[in-house]
Amino acid sequence: MAESLSRQAGTLTLIALVVSVGETTSLPTLHMKPIFTLTLLCALLAGCCTSKPRQPQTPKTTFSSFDQPVRGVVEQRYGKDEINFKGLQLREFLAIYESTSGRTLIQAVTLPAASITLRNQTPVTRVETLQLFDTALAQNGIAMIFSGEKVVKAVPIAAAGQEAAPVIDLPADQLPDSGSFMVRIVHLKKTKPSEMVPVVQPFSKVPNAIIAMDREKVIVLRDFSSNIRQMLRLIDIAEGGGGH
Repeated sequence: MAESLSRQAGTLTLIALVVSVGETTSLPTLHMKPIFTLTLLCALLAGCCTSKPRQPQTPKTTFSSFDQPVRGVVEQRYGKDEINFKGLQLREFLAIYESTSGRTLIQAVTLPAASITLRNQTPVTRVETLQLFDTALAQNGIAMIFSGEKVVKAVPIAAAGQEAAPVIDLPADQLPDSGSFMVRIVHLKKTKPSEMVPVVQPFSKVPNAIIAMDREKVIVLRDFSSNIRQMLRLIDIAEGGGGH
C-alpha cells in the first residue's frame, strides 16, 4: 500500500509538471499543445493504475484433524462407502493414515495389536476422514499426536499425556466430536482449578491428563477432543455460563 501511495504521489507531481510544461512551452502550432499534454497524462495514469498480480495461494499438502475450511478452496471428499475396511491390520491402516494426512508417521514400538473395521455411511472430507481414523484408533487404545506441520505420532493412550500435543483454541462447538488428541488451556475466573478437577475427571480417558494450577487459575486438559468438548461445557456452567 505504501508503494502504491508513493507511486500515486509521484504521478501527481509529474502531472503538475506536464501541465506546467504544456502551458509554457512554445510549440509550432497551438492545437498541438493539448494533444501533447493529454498524451503524457494518459501514459502516466496508465502507469499509476498498473498493480502487481495477486500471488496464487499455495496448495496445502499436509493435514490434521483440526484443520478448518478455507474459503475458496475445494476440499477433497470421499463418497459413501469409499472408506471400507474389514479387519485391516494396524500397519496397513497407519500407512493409509500417513498418506491421507500427508505427514510423516512415527510409530511407537509398544502399540497394542489392533485390526480396524470401518466404513463411512456419509460423504466425508479429508479432515473428517482423519477424525474418523482418530476415533477408530482411540477405540483400539491408540492416540494420534500431531507435531508441527509435517509429523504425526502414533502412541498408546496411556503415554499420550507425556507427548507435546497441539494446543487447540477453537470454540467448544467447533472442536471435532472425535477421538483426536489435543491440549486445551482454560483460564478460570470464579472456580478454583483443583476443585474443578473432580468435576471434569469422569470425562477423561487419558490417565493423569488434567493439570490444575491454582495460583495461575488455570486448568490444562489433555484428552480427546470429544471428551474436552464435554469438559468445557461443565466448566462453562461452573463459571456461570449456560454450558453451550
